[in-house]
Amino acid sequence: MKKTRIVSLFLASAMVISTLAGCGGGSSPTTAATTAAGETAAAGETTAAGNSAGTSTEAKSVKDTLTLAAQTEPDTMDPCRGNGVSNNIVMNQIYDGLVRYNEDGTVEPRLATEWEQIDDTHIRFKLRDDVVFSNGSPFTAEDVLYSLARTKNDSTAISTMSWYDPETSYAEDDYTVVISMYQPYAPALYVLAGGRTWIGDKETMEEMGEENYARNPVGTGAYALSEWVSGSSMLLTRNEKYWGEPAKTPNVRINFIAEEANRIIALETGEADLAYYIDGADAARVDEIDGYHAERGPSFSYYLICLAMDNEKFADKRVRHALAYAIDFKNLTDASFDGEATTLDGVYPNIAEGFKSEGIWEYNPEKAKELLAEAGVSNLSFELHILPGTVYQRMAEIIQSYWAAIGVTVNIEQSALATREAQGPWEASIRVATADEISNILIIYEKAFGSRLAPNDEHLEEMLQQLKQLYNTDERAALLEEIQDYLYDLKFSMPFAETDSVFGMRDTLQGFEFNAQYNRSNIAEWYIEE
Repeated sequence: MKKTRIVSLFLASAMVISTLAGCGGGSSPTTAATTAAGETAAAGETTAAGNSAGTSTEAKSVKDTLTLAAQTEPDTMDPCRGNGVSNNIVMNQIYDGLVRYNEDGTVEPRLATEWEQIDDTHIRFKLRDDVVFSNGSPFTAEDVLYSLARTKNDSTAISTMSWYDPETSYAEDDYTVVISMYQPYAPALYVLAGGRTWIGDKETMEEMGEENYARNPVGTGAYALSEWVSGSSMLLTRNEKYWGEPAKTPNVRINFIAEEANRIIALETGEADLAYYIDGADAARVDEIDGYHAERGPSFSYYLICLAMDNEKFADKRVRHALAYAIDFKNLTDASFDGEATTLDGVYPNIAEGFKSEGIWEYNPEKAKELLAEAGVSNLSFELHILPGTVYQRMAEIIQSYWAAIGVTVNIEQSALATREAQGPWEASIRVATADEISNILIIYEKAFGSRLAPNDEHLEEMLQQLKQLYNTDERAALLEEIQDYLYDLKFSMPFAETDSVFGMRDTLQGFEFNAQYNRSNIAEWYIEE
């Protein structure tokens, strides 16, 4: 049997703040030839592989269309609404940010060629002057300011962009822009790498209208969206006006297949060249498919139980501690993920900045009962909300049984997030989190974020806002330890499992580089020779 390729991921334990100082730079086959510069060799020919030695590679025939199996359909292609992995898998292909944030914490140029920290609240960016959008419109500083200003009026972006001051940000010329902050904000470059800050075409959006643009996006990325069949698939086509090295494969079709079992079937039948979101327990099944294998490695994805901070049922810390003592978190993790996840011993993923091992919370149901009695609580009952999916159902039922053993009644409610949000105040829930920069990991505890945790802790809020303003790595490390200790004891959240990122793919797929974040995949580098 083939072996799953396991990728080791070494990440910096702290943000590389020094980067703020700046830096430089089964369809019909297609014939491809590559030069050292990565340019198209001749009309109709496609770059298939780079050659750092500076000599041309042999002409190769590459598959015209790669087919990917994704879990969830994006809900929009609005450049300021990249607030989820499914959206950003596609947006990362059709849009660019000012910079790119790497897994090791370094930052590299994209639409910006260089930048300098003028002072604690201003960054000057020099922009590329050779970029046009996929429709031919020129890219300028005006597009940057317009795109960032839109985030201040968007419900999904406003908490992430609370630091940004659009009124005092300005263009010095067509290719120089100064970004202004209300207060020092250490993660600024990370946020400007995309997600909520993809750069759209101001002129085209104003002509088309925001709603139409969100379905027919115009970006500066390696691909352009050429077809979107709701509920089925998206087709990306190489952007021939792209400023960088042309995408290796002319077309990429992304099929939306919600159930993991069906994504594996797509590999077994040869329908898909790559599938996202393979369960760790199914990696061996993928390895048994002729011509395919699994690639896996650490991720920032983790699961946690959330108790709404503004709900009186959980106001007494003894109640929250009792609910935690009632659960065997290791067994919960093993049973939920068939032994293919790691029990989390801290409050966020262990590969994130400043992680501290707090230890796995003790399983002690008798102590749980004692604490409930001390708090004068009996007949406690509440809702436990989960998202659609069998893994959520499985873990919810396990938690339900643990809490039933100490006399707590839980009613499981399964629905889409938007559906539950519309129903009013939260009680308890299980959520998955995937952010990779520490302030974005911890944003779920900020008042402005709201949602399932319904944050209202003033001391925690003060620490989280202070963290964003610290550039000194030693000071950040000390504050992060304090925040983690506080959250661990507070117990409005109970992180319990961190999972690997697992891809299933053809053995012949070339150019793939593992990334802990599915949405940062280097799809433009992927190709299959035929």
